[in-house]
Amino acid sequence: MTLRATVITALVLAGMGWSSPAGAAPAEPSEAPPMATPSPQAPPEKVEDAKDTAKAAELTPIVPSPSNPLKSAYQLYLEVDGPVLGIGLVFASARLVRSQPAYCAPLCERGGLNALDRTTAGTWSPAWQGASNYGLLALGLGTSALLLLDEGFLPGLNDAAVVAESALSGIAITSLMTLAAGRPRPFLYGEKAPIEARNGADAGLSYLSSHAVASFAIVTSTVMAMRRRHPGTKVAWVVAGVGGALATFVASARILGGMHFITDSLGGAIVGVSTGVLVSSLHGSPATVVPVTGEGRKGLAVSFRF
Repeated sequence: MTLRATVITALVLAGMGWSSPAGAAPAEPSEAPPMATPSPQAPPEKVEDAKDTAKAAELTPIVPSPSNPLKSAYQLYLEVDGPVLGIGLVFASARLVRSQPAYCAPLCERGGLNALDRTTAGTWSPAWQGASNYGLLALGLGTSALLLLDEGFLPGLNDAAVVAESALSGIAITSLMTLAAGRPRPFLYGEKAPIEARNGADAGLSYLSSHAVASFAIVTSTVMAMRRRHPGTKVAWVVAGVGGALATFVASARILGGMHFITDSLGGAIVGVSTGVLVSSLHGSPATVVPVTGEGRKGLAVSFRF
């Protein structure tokens, strides 16, 4: 049979506001069967073979706290989240194999730029480039520390994996777009940058900003986790404010450093927020809460699977 257990814990709460009709039986959460009901004429050996097949096809859940489902982390599956992380790493590394310089290196004409991006053409600042790297590093370390302290080690790792998937998925999308667009970086529209930088393969990877994507994906997925962990509180808003300010700093520093145009960072922010919401929303929790009503009682029932 399936490796799935349903545990019902009745939490009888006074004043919840649910009315129970007289003589009503307690409502229990239903769970879909792992396989179709076999025909009465089916040979027993065939039924057992079908059960073994269904069991072998089950995903392997990663549940760090099955004994405490009310504070469980995101539900991960080894056969799903492992490949997603692996593919994300490979796609995110795609830009590292580019070897040809930008098509207009070592100096590009500004005439083809839109009015907004033309304002930052020719910018070059290694100090701001370093600041963006440190800002992104601080954001990643701060998020990891927050999740681990808030949830504990193993549940925190589960949620950190979802945050990492959000960032890597966004960077993977960005890498494909960047390689397809081949847009020169802002420093190619001036002579402030050293000639080796303007002739390098990295000089043609402007659109989109992977730093902006990663920063906003990390912040958004962390806010989603905090909203799930602390519903009805201001924790998620505080994380959104602090994290959003740091992510904005990282995206702005990439512009001031001459690595990206304004539209590169704006587009990266949109992709980062979108993947942060999407990836987090695709991961559920093993715990579900349903109303329980019956004669003389009312409350909640918690059902979880592991």
